[in-house]
Amino acid sequence: MLIFLTMLHTFAVSQESKNIIVKGTVKDLKTKMPLVAQITIIYADTQLETDKITTKADGSFEIKTLPKQLVLQAKSANYIVSNIVMNLEKLRVPTVISEIPLVFNGKSKINQVLLEFASQKNEQEQDKDIPKNKQVFQAIDALDSKAIAAQFRLTGSYKNSNIIKTTSKDTSVFEYNFTEREHLMVEVLSEGYQKFLSEIDIETFNKTVHENTAKLIKKVAFLNLIAQNESKTPIITVSELSENTQKQVSLTANGSIHFGMLTPGNKYKITIDPKISETITTEFVAIEGINQHLVLLEPKQEKSEVLTATKNQAEAETKVVQLEKQAFKTENKSNIWGIETIFFDQSSTALKQESKAILEQISKKMVESPAIKIAITGHTDNTGDARQNLYLSEFRAKVIASFLFNKGIKSDRVLLKGNGSQVPNTGNDTEENRQKNRRAELRFNDQ
Repeated sequence: MLIFLTMLHTFAVSQESKNIIVKGTVKDLKTKMPLVAQITIIYADTQLETDKITTKADGSFEIKTLPKQLVLQAKSANYIVSNIVMNLEKLRVPTVISEIPLVFNGKSKINQVLLEFASQKNEQEQDKDIPKNKQVFQAIDALDSKAIAAQFRLTGSYKNSNIIKTTSKDTSVFEYNFTEREHLMVEVLSEGYQKFLSEIDIETFNKTVHENTAKLIKKVAFLNLIAQNESKTPIITVSELSENTQKQVSLTANGSIHFGMLTPGNKYKITIDPKISETITTEFVAIEGINQHLVLLEPKQEKSEVLTATKNQAEAETKVVQLEKQAFKTENKSNIWGIETIFFDQSSTALKQESKAILEQISKKMVESPAIKIAITGHTDNTGDARQNLYLSEFRAKVIASFLFNKGIKSDRVLLKGNGSQVPNTGNDTEENRQKNRRAELRFNDQ
């Protein structure tokens, strides 16, 4: 059995988990050499305080954050500041790994263009007697120094002036003449690039031309692919898809997490060969920040022949369950050695408190009666994609098995099955009935 789940959009971090662990390394984008940098966590919720740390000499860092939307900012001497947006609100696994690339802030030939532009404008000026502070602006790609289209927003502190200018590839430069003292906040936005922020003081009024080159860094996406319960080391490949080609993405393993860098907005395909089951693939479009995917493989102690027997027995038991059509249960009392039903919220695998109480009773009874085995069959309602529902139902069964395992019930006493939405407890015509179908059924036997 191989279960593949895309966690970013579907499952939320358990409320019991108060922190997300963000690990990573800061490196030079071109040389891949590690950099000592200051890492700042800036929450979107302005009520929360920022948090700062300094990386180790090898560029590595580890920081605890709240499961919130935030900006991870990295600063290093002589490098352009990187501001990476991360949404950590919908992660299933509370650990993420990122390799933060920084771009060296070297001199750019684009300044020559700025000077030529300013010189041409200066020749055409008519009000030469009026003292002015001439500011010339342009946005460039920080890596290749090519001009890019951008929107400039200049906000003054003294007069609260708000100047908005848009450049294009054809007209990549604009100038503005100031006649009064001012302190400006400069914000530069360009599609596919991180937001650029800077400050300018308007103090001298003469014929000097002040050049302002905004060097923008492209947005970054990180893949975190988590392989759990590996029975054998899986073969994992990630490819970037274009119209006619596939380009393989370089992955690095850190424990069970395989991570790499992606381009936001591009399409990717993950292929996994677990060596114990059929190969499975999935495709997704990368978003800025963390793209977290979870792969559940069979536990190490289970062998392929046991898996076949498990599948056949679980299918037979499912037919019995389908015939019996169990009634919806609202009480929390456990009916040991009969059929027990555990209910779940929409698109959730989290165990409710009343479900944990039932499973506590079951685990105690199973510890006292070592001959008893349990078959766990997961189900969903008919909302959403059928294949995702199948994965979700299997994962619900796996969550219960994991709970029992932690209570001392070995996996050779547990049989797992996921039926998706194929065996409803009742109709899916109302929300109340759909709630009855979001369940896992537990059957016991002493064979």
